Amino acid sequence: MKALVATLATLAIVATVTATGAGANGSPFSPGLVQGWDGVLARDAGVRYVTVSTETSTVVAAVRVDGGRVLRTRSFRGHFGIPLVAYDGTAGGLSGNGKRLVVASYGPRPGTSGTTRFVVLDTKGLRTKRLAVLDGSWSFDAVAPDGSILYLTHHIRAGTNPLYRVRSFDVRTGLLRGPVVDRIEGAEDMGGEPVTRATSVDGRWAYTLYARAKHEPFIHALDTSKREAYCIGLPLEISRDEQWQLRLKLRERSGKLSVHKGSTMVARVDTRSFDVEDEKS
Repeated sequence: MKALVATLATLAIVATVTATGAGANGSPFSPGLVQGWDGVLARDAGVRYVTVSTETSTVVAAVRVDGGRVLRTRSFRGHFGIPLVAYDGTAGGLSGNGKRLVVASYGPRPGTSGTTRFVVLDTKGLRTKRLAVLDGSWSFDAVAPDGSILYLTHHIRAGTNPLYRVRSFDVRTGLLRGPVVDRIEGAEDMGGEPVTRATSVDGRWAYTLYARAKHEPFIHALDTSKREAYCIGLPLEISRDEQWQLRLKLRERSGKLSVHKGSTMVARVDTRSFDVEDEKS
């Protein structure tokens, strides 16, 4: 156990190097994976889940936030990490009810042969509930509150005109379902770089802000329970570099999702109607 704690501490120091390997599958849309460092936090349990890789295997550990005690571990073959869901370092993979944890491998470059693997774990004992091995280049996007559905991005083509699709994966049956399409009529196809994310407390809604080089930023609102998505354009005439400075703040009681640049709110979205409100309203 002492050796494992020391290993975790060492990985925390070098985890930023691992994290900058994000996008190693050749797609600018995949923030990648993280080893060690903060892992992903279970909000109510005061526990972080982290991964530590050796030459041939990965150790998943549940670590107490207060004091850093290692509560339980599980080792299995292969290299996996906690998935990042935005380039600001936001981690994902933990279901809203805290009972399922998803770890992922890097896949091949889009358009080349190879597979991407995802492991769904029971957080109580860190035992495998489902191993998904998918042909091609994939990355984790979100998980349903009860852990029954994964949302995975299939990176079909890289380059200046990339092509990708978000699909859902049924953990119980192991079956992939068709692409999750936008529900707002006339909205543009999702295409950009995931800058930051806000998630509802129950894990049902995942709101991701995307930056775009030649267009205004937009928010992708994913209902992980109903397999529905909504693209919300933001009327912000700012550069791509400025878009990367934006952050989201979710106020569930009021049903408002605000967009901030530093300490200044620049836009606000009604999460019930998806209307974009004036920042002074």
